[in-house]
Amino acid sequence: MKRAFTILVVAALLLGLSAAVAVAQENSDKPVKTDSFVCPVLGGQAGEPHGKSAPSKIVPIGQDDFTVGGPDVKVPVRATNDDGNGTPPGPHASPGDTSYTGIWARQNQ
Repeated sequence: MKRAFTILVVAALLLGLSAAVAVAQENSDKPVKTDSFVCPVLGGQAGEPHGKSAPSKIVPIGQDDFTVGGPDVKVPVRATNDDGNGTPPGPHASPGDTSYTGIWARQNQ
């Protein structure tokens, strides 16, 4: 009986140790995060010049595109517009591009 109890305790310790290793490994694979902001690219047919909205809500961001600014967020770098390289007033990915997302990395990091 004492031997069976010892075997159960050792088995429980090994199981707990393997679970701890799995959790530690999972946490080490997390992507690098960046401070970001939501800024969807609406395309050239949005905004007041086209009668679509008041200028206080939809604003130009360059490349004949418009946006509605959103909240600040923290996301993986590659989850941002043009894999972190897009800038609203400059070159950026638009809907339909493979690297498009409405989340933008803050550039001064």
